[in-house]
Amino acid sequence: MEKDEQVTAPVEPSVTGTQSVFRALSILHAFNATRPTLTGPDVAELFGYSLPTAYRLLRALEAENFLVFDRATRAYCPGPEILRLAGVMLHRDALVSQTQTSLIRLRALTGETVAIYWQLGNKCTCTQEMPSPHPTRVEAGIGTDFPLTRGAAGKALLLGFTDAEVRALLSEPDVPAPTGGAEAFLADLAVSRKRGYTVSVGETVEGSVSIGAPIPWLRQGLAAYTVRAPESRLPPQKREVVARTLVEEMNRLRSTLQERNPV
Repeated sequence: MEKDEQVTAPVEPSVTGTQSVFRALSILHAFNATRPTLTGPDVAELFGYSLPTAYRLLRALEAENFLVFDRATRAYCPGPEILRLAGVMLHRDALVSQTQTSLIRLRALTGETVAIYWQLGNKCTCTQEMPSPHPTRVEAGIGTDFPLTRGAAGKALLLGFTDAEVRALLSEPDVPAPTGGAEAFLADLAVSRKRGYTVSVGETVEGSVSIGAPIPWLRQGLAAYTVRAPESRLPPQKREVVARTLVEEMNRLRSTLQERNPV
């Protein structure tokens, strides 16, 4: 467990049964790509629960297959019930098959790593990724998350926000400040809204360039596409070409989604 990373327990309602639900959900929220397992002492330390309470919650989640217990390491990891629920969400309206086809086309057109990020709280998480065929490539990894203030995906998810909403986000204690400051960040978003895409250089992965655009037709700020490559393969002129390709693919995807899911 990362010792310097803190997790804030949710504000719990007064009803005892509901408290247990919120506490169990807080444990599920604590798993991420850098913390794929948790022990009883981990949970007790993260949330300030007693050790018996931590184990009671963990065992309840295990009993419902939300967690799996490894007897060798004495640690818990996400279980198959989460995959089942993820499948229900991702396969509604055939969204996965439509975006999968789109990702394959986009990777073929750009030759670079392409991915989809979904907003989860104040972060964006990689949910689908197709690595570049080049021997030297940049991958985030499915399940990896970044702050909304870092990288092309996060900024693409913020394109539908007003300046007031972005400022409110920046005031949140768990949101890292933009590297260039709030005003420069807002100005960058304004430019990105006009052109329809975002660009990030070395913000989340050193030496890489990522270009992002929100997925059309879905609720604003819900999901975004990215194209990511080593900076040496995406100089400024090439970035513009890749960005146009990404925007064109988003327009094509919009037409497809509208045809299959009319209002």
